[in-house]
Amino acid sequence: MISVFDSRQFNENLFFPRPDPIPGPPGCEEIYVEVEEKINVHCRRHPSPQARFSLLFFHGNGEVVSDYDDIVGAFAGLGAETIVCDYRGYGKSGGAPSLRNALEDAKVIYRYLRDNGQLRSDVCVMGRSLGAAPAIELCSKFSEISSCIIESGYADPVPLVERRGLRIDQTTPEEDALFNNSLKIKKVQCPLLIMHGEDDFLISPEEAKLNYSQAGSKEKTLIILQGVGHNDMMMAENGGYFSGMKRFFESMNSIDE
Repeated sequence: MISVFDSRQFNENLFFPRPDPIPGPPGCEEIYVEVEEKINVHCRRHPSPQARFSLLFFHGNGEVVSDYDDIVGAFAGLGAETIVCDYRGYGKSGGAPSLRNALEDAKVIYRYLRDNGQLRSDVCVMGRSLGAAPAIELCSKFSEISSCIIESGYADPVPLVERRGLRIDQTTPEEDALFNNSLKIKKVQCPLLIMHGEDDFLISPEEAKLNYSQAGSKEKTLIILQGVGHNDMMMAENGGYFSGMKRFFESMNSIDE
């Protein structure tokens, strides 16, 4: 029997792909990674000569790489050289998106960038909302990754399915191994920052707390930002979004000052 996570109804209600005709800003690098024969996924790298580490970023399910063109400057101010990744069917990418493909493609993308000199020696993998899933997948599989940031990410896949209007009584061990972030995050050993909005009504802050409690990282931080929800994290008072990340990076031994 087909897994609900591989069903058309689930994935069509999970992903909201759209074209992305906006050209990248001057100096950016467009990267196309072949994730399957004749299917390329688009990533955009924003070089920063002064960067101390690479930030490999997986965005939310209604976003595209150009949505971050005006934000990478703030990441650069934290010491990051940012690479933003799309999913199949998004922007300039081919194919059709599914959660399984997003997880498997993330590993192909990471290996390609690593093996072709597109990543610095220190790499932080960050995932926002749906992007938390490929971020946790990578950090659970590649021990050389320096750090991980999860923003507004889900924990338990059952509520994820129910938010798509489907019903599921339980998940199989095979489904949990791939789709259950709160179980998979036990294998994440690198320094970890989890950020969530206190007023997030799409993914409860309780899911952030579950991921935090389950995480295998010895160095881990949970920040629940007050007054913001799922899609306005950067609007947190007193610059809490970027200041939280700044403190996280400054505390890490693996990224030199």
